[in-house]
Amino acid sequence: MNKLSKKKILHRSKYRGIKELDIIFERFIEKFSSDFSDSDYEDLEQILDIPDSELFDIILKKKYPPANLKNLILFKILEFCNGKL
Repeated sequence: MNKLSKKKILHRSKYRGIKELDIIFERFIEKFSSDFSDSDYEDLEQILDIPDSELFDIILKKKYPPANLKNLILFKILEFCNGKL
């Protein structure tokens, strides 16, 4: 994955439609993005394709993530939100 694609994904993660998601993703990205592999960026991009309200429900554990989204980055985001990372 090229540098421009990575920047676009990071930018997209910080400017969601719900302020709470902006804060969660901004803090998560600041803490972990320096260690991301290309695969991690692809996983993050897949997560960002989820509509905001559905993604927020997944983070709040009101909904289960779709089977195709059970990836390491989503797991890390959920752990981060629970104060475990």
